Amino acid sequence: MRDEQIKREKRRRRRIRNQVFAYIVLMMFAVAVLAGLYFGANGIVRTIKNYNKKVNETIAEAESNAATEPESDVQQEQSEPVTTHEEKEYSSELSEDPLGELVDTLLQDMTIEEMVAGMFMVTPEALTGVQTVVQAREGTKNALAEKPVGGIIYSDKNFKSKEQFQEMLGNTKEFSKYPLFFAVTAECGTDLPFGIEDTRKASEITDAGSAGEAYAMIAETLVSYGINMNMAPVAEVVASDGDSSLQGRTFGSDAAAAAPFVNASVQAMQEKGVSAVLQKFPGTTTSLKTLEELKNSEFLMYDAAIKSGTDCIMVSNISSKGVTANDTPDSLSGTMITEVLRGDLGFTGVVITDALDDSAVTENYTSAEAAVAAIEAGADVLYRPADFDEAYAGVLQAIADGKITKERIHESLVRIYRVKYKSKVLE
Repeated sequence: MRDEQIKREKRRRRRIRNQVFAYIVLMMFAVAVLAGLYFGANGIVRTIKNYNKKVNETIAEAESNAATEPESDVQQEQSEPVTTHEEKEYSSELSEDPLGELVDTLLQDMTIEEMVAGMFMVTPEALTGVQTVVQAREGTKNALAEKPVGGIIYSDKNFKSKEQFQEMLGNTKEFSKYPLFFAVTAECGTDLPFGIEDTRKASEITDAGSAGEAYAMIAETLVSYGINMNMAPVAEVVASDGDSSLQGRTFGSDAAAAAPFVNASVQAMQEKGVSAVLQKFPGTTTSLKTLEELKNSEFLMYDAAIKSGTDCIMVSNISSKGVTANDTPDSLSGTMITEVLRGDLGFTGVVITDALDDSAVTENYTSAEAAVAAIEAGADVLYRPADFDEAYAGVLQAIADGKITKERIHESLVRIYRVKYKSKVLE
């Protein structure tokens, strides 16, 4: 009896999820039609065909599952339970993962060119070719139509006022066929960009609760603009006489003590709807540390945040020679991304490269070479390539040459879209 009740409950939950999917897709369809009216008749026809197909399939699946429900609990209890192939635990992984099912549906109609573009995060200037972007008009619209990037990183020069920033992001969102990461870098401290109220510096915060409060306040301001990603907090340790560029930006010199502060910062932002990006793995001053030394230091912070569900981690451009025994930047290293970060630490979220326009990369790699190497290493988001057009073309050529598979690109897009859509599915 207990087993049968469990099965009925599973079927009920599955039916409800499918109905939720139907409603979500119907909403997307309505938005897509409005977008089609804006972009022209050809867009309407194409959008209607794609999304109408999804709506019909999703509704049909929901109705099919509803139709197979027993007419009453009594009738079901009187008959022998029938276990179909669909109901077996090992064959229903997708139905038990509504977010994965939604993401898979959304990616079905994307071209490989759109998927590749979706792996890039660029500045609005790199996207449009304008020297300083403070508004989103035809140039932004046309650029996103040609190369629908996955994210845009804004700096303080793009911010003139709250109203201007909101309007620019709102227009950009409307112009994009696919959801975007709208990103900034706003660490806790003083003289914060984007009109954010000052907080204590990370080094001055004395308890995890205060760290969470500081980043919750930052996230609230960012959300009011339309920002959904923050390149923070800094998950590094530094002594008082250490690297001057990190002074005041870290939660101290002891990784074990700093881990709760980092974790609280991540949770505070993500609870507000802003994806945290831990930076920069494994550290920017850790070049000669061995793997064992890292596990007893910096990795303590990453391990805690990963177990608590941090969305993204940025991988540094330093070369961890103590681990890899070579000069390859960690952002382009399969050892550091795939073997260590994903393998040893078990991170399944989005890996973002450090800035690919950094001299540590550009001195030895073209934009195309760096982008291809990052994907081969296991990165998902290619952050600020020196030449976006060259990097984009280079990845497409690597796919055409068979150096990178379409499945590898799809793998990254799944991780990216799981983050972008996680708030849209009741988990």
